[in-house]
Amino acid sequence: MPRPATDKRERLADAALHLAYRHGFASTSIADIAEHAGVASGSVYYYFKTKDDVGLAVVDRLAERYQSAIETWRELPTPEDRLVSFLDLYRDDIDYVRAYASALGSIAAQLATHSPELGSAAGAVFSALIDWAAGEFVELGFSDAAARARATHLIAVMEGAAALSHALDDPDPLQREAAHLERWVRRSGE
Repeated sequence: MPRPATDKRERLADAALHLAYRHGFASTSIADIAEHAGVASGSVYYYFKTKDDVGLAVVDRLAERYQSAIETWRELPTPEDRLVSFLDLYRDDIDYVRAYASALGSIAAQLATHSPELGSAAGAVFSALIDWAAGEFVELGFSDAAARARATHLIAVMEGAAALSHALDDPDPLQREAAHLERWVRRSGE
């Protein structure tokens, strides 16, 4: 059965994210994206006029994925459980992290190199994650400033651990830091 035409933009954006993560944004061509999405090359320009438009679509896909995860975590009973679920994103993707680093961190760095505007757009996804995590720490009783510092720490440590696991091709840095942060988060509610 043929795919509906209305999902073409989504398939292209997903293909762009997949390829940018695995091969680098600069190395990903419009033709590569079209082939990966099963779309004729010329029709890509109907959806994305420039490479920057492709970059913005990649950022949108990342933002949607994190927002979807946050929506799922809202169903969990405690802020600790929700914050640990964030850590689990990295643990569950350890094979990809070892091979390609963190999707958000890796792509954000690549997009910032491509253009300041794309870097800023990708940085907004990090900001939204920090805002979400800060809200969880506020719910645990921390002041706004302390909650924001804790949220930034949580995300920075996981991103750094992901970078080390990738660079060393070793899951231990990520697994060790995630376990440490899980204990830290669980004690935060005491």
